[in-house]
Amino acid sequence: MKAFSALTNKLGIDLGSSQVRIFRDDRVVLEESSVAVVDNINGRVLGFGTDALIRYHEEPENHYLAWPVKNGSIADYNIAKSMLRYFINKALHHSVSRPSVMIAVPCETSSVARHALVDALMHAGARQVYLIASPAAAAIGADFNLENSSTILSMVIGRDVTNVGLYCCGGIVSQVGDAFGGHNIDVGICQYLQDKYNVLIGIEQAEKLKSEVISLTRGGNQDTFTIRGRRISDGVEVVIELSLEELSPVMKKIMKPVLSSVKRAIAEATPDMAGDLLKNGLLLSGGSALLSGLKDWLSFELGIPVLVPDNPADIISEGCLKAFDKQKHLSLLIENGEKYYGGA
Repeated sequence: MKAFSALTNKLGIDLGSSQVRIFRDDRVVLEESSVAVVDNINGRVLGFGTDALIRYHEEPENHYLAWPVKNGSIADYNIAKSMLRYFINKALHHSVSRPSVMIAVPCETSSVARHALVDALMHAGARQVYLIASPAAAAIGADFNLENSSTILSMVIGRDVTNVGLYCCGGIVSQVGDAFGGHNIDVGICQYLQDKYNVLIGIEQAEKLKSEVISLTRGGNQDTFTIRGRRISDGVEVVIELSLEELSPVMKKIMKPVLSSVKRAIAEATPDMAGDLLKNGLLLSGGSALLSGLKDWLSFELGIPVLVPDNPADIISEGCLKAFDKQKHLSLLIENGEKYYGGA
């Protein structure tokens, strides 16, 4: 049985701009940064993922970090290919068998970008490659049935891409992709503090504020907190006091592209689908799904319930693996990568 299992390795992969997750055997077997560390002098790649970050921080003056995936697509083919080979081998515990891979892709990925992704995966050791849009993968991971006549609305907010899909009867009603994600939220926070207070803070500090302090639904809350930054005019370190009441509307303004994406997808729904949307609501997943107040704000603005799973960042890769069992009935959602691959 073990020998047979080894011959039928299947991997569900969510390859994001900041994180890669690989799902196998009913669990996430790999979760690492999608990054490589490169030697400053000779340009040689020295490591990937967690190992890359450790090596870089040991000698930052001699190395730099390369992020080969941007906006959900491969930006550096050679590094991405080597990185995928490393991650796949690690997920399979260096098994000699070549796996079948189901990978999530942004909704509006071009044919050229799909070809690069499939080609990189095949050269990285995959035996077969299948593609599925990330909102569809998330819905499958959350155990929504995309095969029946009920309409399902799913949104994934990644680091720099937001994807929304509206599905019914195993097909696509509409899919929307926008170049907006968690990184843009961090930049928006930095920009607000720069414009109003003439203070600069780092992206990492903005990310911490986003995930630990700020909420979209705390209007009227007088709670305050302090942050440290540098005054733009003279570079002096300053401490400023901010209130949650002040930043709540700021966050709503920053998050408008997310709301716009959902509304564009819903605009393609027929009147008959309205009942399903009221019943099933919106599935919200991805790394920014747990942003405080986002669920309630979207529910209020859209007039439908919003569901956030316990593992919003993991269900995309989980859904990719589950999609293997649904290929026959979801042929309109799952694409065979053979059409993009030109050979070894």
